[in-house]
Amino acid sequence: MDGERTRFQKIVLVILAGMAVLFAILTAVSRTQRGAYFEGTLLRPSSPAQNVTVYAGKVYGTQVDITVTRESETRTTVEFLIEGVLDDVCVVDYPLAPIRTEYGHTVDGVRITKNGALLFEGGYGPEDTYGWYSPDGAQDMEGSITIRAGSTLDPWNDFEVDKNAALRFALGPELESRGSWGLYFLMLFCTLLVALDAAFPMTVFYLQHCCDVRDPEPSDFYLACQKAGWVVLPLLLLAGYCYALRMIP
Repeated sequence: MDGERTRFQKIVLVILAGMAVLFAILTAVSRTQRGAYFEGTLLRPSSPAQNVTVYAGKVYGTQVDITVTRESETRTTVEFLIEGVLDDVCVVDYPLAPIRTEYGHTVDGVRITKNGALLFEGGYGPEDTYGWYSPDGAQDMEGSITIRAGSTLDPWNDFEVDKNAALRFALGPELESRGSWGLYFLMLFCTLLVALDAAFPMTVFYLQHCCDVRDPEPSDFYLACQKAGWVVLPLLLLAGYCYALRMIP
C-alpha cells in the first residue's frame, strides 16, 4: 500500500525522532535544576556560609540576589537586592506568641519590618485557610493579592517587596524546577501521530476514508497538503516541546 519512503519522508522521521529524544534528555536535566520561584524565574540556591542561603539569578535581564540569614530560631533576615532597582532588608520574627483569631482558633504571631519600618504585625497560619490576621485576630486581606502595573519597557515598575515574599523566603521557599513530563508525553503522542502519517501516508489515508468511501484515492491537492503538513507540524511540535521544557509545573 505504501511504497518505498522518499528522502523527504526519511528526513521528517529523523527530525521527529531527534526532537523526541533531545527534549526527553533536556527535560530530565531541567528537572534536576531546582530553584525558588520569583517573578516568573527560578532563582538558584547556594549556601556560602552557615545559616545563610542565597537565591540568585537573572529576572527580566536584571541580576537578583535574595540573601536569607537565619539569626535565631525565631528571627530571619532577608535581603532583596535587585540590581539598579532596590535593596530592601526585611527582618522576620516568626513564630511569636500565638494570637486567637476571629474564627476561634489560634495562629502563631509574626512581625515583619522592612528597612527598619514595620511592614506587618499580627498572626500567620501557613496551613490556615485565611492566612494573615491582624493583632486583634481579624482576617487581614491587605496584600493577599498583589497587582502592579509592570510594562515591557520597565518590568520592575511599581514592584515592591511585600510581606508574602519576605515571609516565604524566611521560611524557606519550596524549590521547583522547569519542565513538565505530562506535557512532554502529550507532545510525544502528537509526534507519533505525525510520524505515522509521514511513514505510512497512504495507509493513514485509507484508514481515514475506508468506512465512508469505496476504493478511495488521494487527490493531488490532498498529497500536497499532506507534504506541507510534514513541514508545518514538526515546527508546531518544536514550539510545544520548548513550551513544555520551560513550563514550571
